[in-house]
Amino acid sequence: MERTLYFSEKPSGLFSHPGKDGGIEGAKPLEVHLVNSSILAETFASEKNLPLCSTKYLTQIAKITALLHDIGKATSFFQTYLFDKKKTKSRLSRHSLISAICVWGTLNRLVEEKKIQEDKAFEGFTAILAFFAALKHHGDLESVSDMIFLSDDDIELCYEQIENIDKEKFNTLVSNISTFCPEIGFLTADTLREFVDHAKNSTNSFKKAFRKLFDTEMKFFFMLNLLYSILLDADKTEAIFGTLVDIPELNLSHTDVDSFRKSVFKPENFENSIKALRDSAFEEAINCEIDENRRIYTLCLPTGLGKTIISFAFALKLRELVKERFGTKFRIIYSLPFLSIIEQNYNVISQILSFCGFEITSDIILKHHHLSDIAYKTKNSIKSSQEEFFDLDVAKLLIEGWNSNIIVTTFVQFLESILTNKNSNMRKFHRIANSIIILDEVQAINSEYWFLCKNLFEKMCNYLNCYIILSTATMPFIVERKTAIEIVKPEKYFDKLCRTELYFDNSFSKVKLEELVEKFEFEKGKTYLFVLNTVKSTKKLYELITQRFPDLQDKTTILTTHIIPKERLRRIEQIKNKNYKIVVSTQLVEAGVDVDFDHVIRDIAPLDSIIQAAGRANREGKKEKSKVTVVELVSEKEKLFATEVYDSTLIDATKKILSQFQKVDESKFADLISEYYKELARRGVIETSNDDKGTSQKFLEAIYKLLYTSSNSETAAIGSFKLIEDEPYKVDVFVEADEEAKIIWQKFVEICQIKEPFEGKKRFLEIRKCFYDYVISVPKTDNIPVNFEDIILYVPNSQLSSFYDTKTGFKTEGETHLIF
Repeated sequence: MERTLYFSEKPSGLFSHPGKDGGIEGAKPLEVHLVNSSILAETFASEKNLPLCSTKYLTQIAKITALLHDIGKATSFFQTYLFDKKKTKSRLSRHSLISAICVWGTLNRLVEEKKIQEDKAFEGFTAILAFFAALKHHGDLESVSDMIFLSDDDIELCYEQIENIDKEKFNTLVSNISTFCPEIGFLTADTLREFVDHAKNSTNSFKKAFRKLFDTEMKFFFMLNLLYSILLDADKTEAIFGTLVDIPELNLSHTDVDSFRKSVFKPENFENSIKALRDSAFEEAINCEIDENRRIYTLCLPTGLGKTIISFAFALKLRELVKERFGTKFRIIYSLPFLSIIEQNYNVISQILSFCGFEITSDIILKHHHLSDIAYKTKNSIKSSQEEFFDLDVAKLLIEGWNSNIIVTTFVQFLESILTNKNSNMRKFHRIANSIIILDEVQAINSEYWFLCKNLFEKMCNYLNCYIILSTATMPFIVERKTAIEIVKPEKYFDKLCRTELYFDNSFSKVKLEELVEKFEFEKGKTYLFVLNTVKSTKKLYELITQRFPDLQDKTTILTTHIIPKERLRRIEQIKNKNYKIVVSTQLVEAGVDVDFDHVIRDIAPLDSIIQAAGRANREGKKEKSKVTVVELVSEKEKLFATEVYDSTLIDATKKILSQFQKVDESKFADLISEYYKELARRGVIETSNDDKGTSQKFLEAIYKLLYTSSNSETAAIGSFKLIEDEPYKVDVFVEADEEAKIIWQKFVEICQIKEPFEGKKRFLEIRKCFYDYVISVPKTDNIPVNFEDIILYVPNSQLSSFYDTKTGFKTEGETHLIF
């Protein structure tokens, strides 16, 4: 999109944004911002091909909404504020409400005049949904009852603002923007007054309509989110970037992935039977008959059989077929639960792209999570041998807007872009439409949200033209088997595997850590992975093992969240390279991390977690059958460590299932996990449609009612959804662990001294990733270091030994004693 001035005769003399120095020089004309935002919104909407509504209807509504979303900036109040160096805020300079009423009134009139043909699904609600989007484009969405309520003060404010409009400038503004959209040429200041008169009298009828229709429909939620997201993206893209971002076509086929697979995964790297199963699974997946009318697919395979590559290849094949059907480019969103495996899977897909001749640029593949680099690069269109890096503001805009063919992101980013009221999160919502979504390690989603996800995923497919692939070794009851298509038949692969045997050893029932180390038999030449449930027990076991085997100290390591992320990643790479004989870890290695041991020992946990941990044993099938031993570890007070982390119901169900067997061969893992989930359903742990008081049901009701916020803490609201609950008992600590950390901390201190908040935030983004390489979360009650300006706790390098052990991480209470 070129930045074209749509002036009929002359500029209006009204502006949307100040110049670089805050003055009128270089300021952006209001008509330029409105028209270019409208072009962007029209483009975003026209790319959609959705069952939710017709593309023409969506495009018309998005175009008008964006064209008028800032028209309230035409008041003299706002124009004065815009060039006020002190930026003194006043209710009179607000522009969102009067702009939203203009959007609402204009759409109503265009519908009445048959210039917009309403989609039947939203008949009578088009204008008010657009009103909400425009009203909150500078804030966050609120509950419908709050957004629709117009107080007497609101009405009087609008009248006062209309009186303050320079009519000549306003008429010129309308004349200029109507060059692009003639339908809105009727707008005048008097028309605005009529819209306000009508809006004042419409509130009660709106409320009644919403109560009647929104209780059982999710379509209004998706439509509002879509309009809001398109407007936000158009507005911010125009303000910062000024033009449409061109995303090149990704011409990549599933056959290219097959070529990569054959070149990299050679027979000598795997035991022959594992290689054969990998090949068989890939071929079965690629030859799976795709029903384009069925939107949810499952890929359930044992660990080590290449689910990442298979799911990506299948997504590409699906992408080719649906593009032919819908004539629309489909984005691939690859979502994972943990940061620890984001890098791993991103690298695998990047290797495939490189093998196929693609440069790894951000418009081809984008990694997005809360700690990812703020760097966006493309291939320079003029000098093809060079890469172009965008400055920080533009890069942030492009990354957070998911401007790429392939997005690799977290479950948190993905789900909290849908279930949110936040402006910053929802801007990328419209990019989820027309996408193929891979949810890898889907079992990591908390079971209390399974019923919510089931309903949400089904409606996303129905309304937003999405396809969803659920991938795991332990498929949860998120979708019903009859509604999903199995990409492969899992029993074919589980039945043929004999890499591991699972033991629930009574001799290790309710044992203390000291007893475990004393009784456990370590065989020479074998490698061991201990997976425990708490940081405290993990540290203690590591100390006990290194005391028992002092000659193996250099071959033993520990992984917990009390070790700085930079060091954790380094150790994981060393583990992958088989540099250690013994590894003691918390659960952070149990899903998706590609490590391989002879014997895995897992403290009792929910059965799906145990099966995932078992996948770290004999992964490549090159060894004789490996053992996976489940133990029950207890504290000094005889309390199970497991119950400090997991619901006791999950642990009891696991013990009930495992107690029926002396040992379980890997070939029976699929049956075992199926029985476990059935047991959870019997115990009421898995929510169903009959549960009207469960967490999932409460969030579904919030979605139906457009309850984005709630003043009642007992009432679930869309905006209160969090996939991972906050841990108020923990605090962040920056650990100045090395010379690089010293440099980063000094930069952080300098940034904190910047008085201008936006500049400070921008500067911090430049160091954010490196900064968080040294940040850990620890309990508040622990050994607390210096509090730096009430921003973050800080361990200076000079006091490192008092607070941080280079092997075991942060020293908790009891591990050190200092008097300040």
